[in-house]
Amino acid sequence: MKVGMQPYKGARDFYPEGMRLRNYIFEKWKKVARLFGFEEYDFPILENFEVFASKSGEEIVNTQLFSFEDRSGRKLAIRPELTPSTVRMLAAQYNELIKPVKWFMIGNNWRYEKPQKGRGREFYQLEANIFGIKGAEADFEIISLIINLMQEFGANDSMYTIRVSDRRLITGLLKDTLELNEEQQVTTRRLMDKYNKMTREEFITALGEISIDTQKAEKVCQFMECGGEIGKLQNVIPVTLLDANEGYLNIRDLFVMLRAANLEKFVSFDPGIIRGFDYSDGLVYEAFDKNPEYKRSLFGGERFDKLIEVYGKYQLEATGFAVSDVSLLEFLKGWNLIPELPQTVQVLVVTFDGALEVSRNISQQLRNSGILTDLYLQSDKLDKQFKYADRKGIQFVVIPGEEEQKQGKVTLKDLKTGEQRLITVIEVVSLLENQ
Repeated sequence: MKVGMQPYKGARDFYPEGMRLRNYIFEKWKKVARLFGFEEYDFPILENFEVFASKSGEEIVNTQLFSFEDRSGRKLAIRPELTPSTVRMLAAQYNELIKPVKWFMIGNNWRYEKPQKGRGREFYQLEANIFGIKGAEADFEIISLIINLMQEFGANDSMYTIRVSDRRLITGLLKDTLELNEEQQVTTRRLMDKYNKMTREEFITALGEISIDTQKAEKVCQFMECGGEIGKLQNVIPVTLLDANEGYLNIRDLFVMLRAANLEKFVSFDPGIIRGFDYSDGLVYEAFDKNPEYKRSLFGGERFDKLIEVYGKYQLEATGFAVSDVSLLEFLKGWNLIPELPQTVQVLVVTFDGALEVSRNISQQLRNSGILTDLYLQSDKLDKQFKYADRKGIQFVVIPGEEEQKQGKVTLKDLKTGEQRLITVIEVVSLLENQ
């Protein structure tokens, strides 16, 4: 029986070229997160099923979760996201936490969904969260982190935008203004998340199927069309309710901070941002690509102040976001923001007949000095070794020829320029350290 050579559908193999790109993304993620004072953490990819079943959302749990029983009958899941397990860790050491907590993680996730451009079944995510701060200050810090992160990759406000709303505003509409029951609120919120994929008539009809009359349905539509200006909400939600709504006040405070920091150009108000997670309970936001050929959501985040309550009587306000390497990579490709990533090996030491030991010793000297060194492991024609280095993208070659050895030196050849010089190994180290 022949075994297939392709990875599982929706998963990826990372050859060295792909790993260089992946490492480039991960290193920038880590650089910016650490710059903002976030600490790195990690946890297993396998998790107890109920960790996700309790709050991740119907779509993920019922259609996308990879779940199974182990040999002892325990029901497990491969993580589809990072947030629920992060909160589990926090609850486990709740009394020892130094608050506020600023954590980040890069983790591999799996979801059983249809693979398409910008989305796979297997993906890595950067997640950054702040715990223990109730006000908009923490939301502002996260959005500032996002903007700095995108700038690190070369993106500006002409390439993407961050749209924000608040689940508490939606509650102010559905519960306080329209007085819908709990079941109607849940279903309406899920329909609102699909609003841009439906016609107005389809949306109103769908609301009618859960006994919401046309007048109230029109109010929901008006709410969804208040984008760009938070003041428009006064035409939908009574001012007395609006001024007492924590979501409205939080967004208002957030935009005051954004204006003061000259970051408002990156962010806009959009009541159509709902987010599909059941644990979202405050500010919600998504970043969107402005590329006309690829207009779609890039990544998002939310407040999840009450998620920790599934583990007991804990209080730990929370806000954060997650971005996947798959969607970010498509964004970078679309805007030509991927730089040429050079081969990580700095130098190749060639080998002559009977001189492998000499080449090995030189390689060790270079490696001891921190120079990333490849050693050609068998004697061969010099042209063939040069060709090997050129195909691998290695710019420099060390040639320890017989005449060079007599002088205690080597020839260093630059394959890009053709220049070569007779120098000591110590001088090779000095030159390559400054490249």
